[in-house]
Amino acid sequence: MTEVMSSRSDTGPARLTAPFVASDAAPLRAALLVAPSPALSERLPLPSESNAIADRAAEQHALLRARLEAHGVNVRVLPAEGGALGALCADAAVMFPDGAFIVRPSELNRRGEVAAVEAALGAAGIPVSARLAAPGLFDGGDAIFAGDTLYLGVATQRASEVGLRAWPRGNAHGRGQLAAYARERGWKVVEVALAAEAVRLRAVATLLAPDAVVLAPGLCDAGAFAGLQILEAPRGEDYAAGVLALGNRRAIANLRFRQTIPLLRRAKFAVDAIDLWEFGKIGATPSLLALALKRG
Repeated sequence: MTEVMSSRSDTGPARLTAPFVASDAAPLRAALLVAPSPALSERLPLPSESNAIADRAAEQHALLRARLEAHGVNVRVLPAEGGALGALCADAAVMFPDGAFIVRPSELNRRGEVAAVEAALGAAGIPVSARLAAPGLFDGGDAIFAGDTLYLGVATQRASEVGLRAWPRGNAHGRGQLAAYARERGWKVVEVALAAEAVRLRAVATLLAPDAVVLAPGLCDAGAFAGLQILEAPRGEDYAAGVLALGNRRAIANLRFRQTIPLLRRAKFAVDAIDLWEFGKIGATPSLLALALKRG
């Protein structure tokens, strides 16, 4: 899984230049996607959901790519690899202005996905600015970068309030290394408490604008985002908060969330709602399906 494909209109992938990701709320210019593999259908679904259907997921993933391109995003796609769950490529790295912080996912069987993503980053001209060292573990989807603040998701150890299993999570060693990296650059670090069953921080909170965040208050500590306009996804639509921010008050959302999308539109955000429910069945949100390569 090393070949990088550019958007359909390109003859070859153009190399990007720094700064790469100025903020997760900045306009999305380039993104990396990884095609879903058949392993998606083997992933334990959310309660009351059926297993994801890989063929449908592939169709929906192609739609996501097309919509991103329609919004002017330069999209690069890696093919699926065997039993990997690479579609959740936001877990492989945390992107900053000076390059990529390569992480070590909590799930051992996902470590191989990182090498393919790192190769794609290199092909795009994005340097590795740091690399998580053992015994550190961290999933990139548990970080949100606001330009001067790095938010790190920390799952609580308590049992889920509704009996759901806890998702695999990073450890204090991993969060500590990311925090040190941020503080060396003068950025503030804020830990965000998450419910045990929250898939990732990015799945339950999205920086929609420099001054606004949408989040699921039942799974995410809203107090961590004090000072920002907070839009709350209703209970039952917790993963509606995991939209993919496009910048300039625009976002891509899963159309199945019928209450949250109107809420965002009333707040003057333009929402492009598309069907991504085969991913939604396992709690994989639009925000986890794309790794931003350039924002700003």
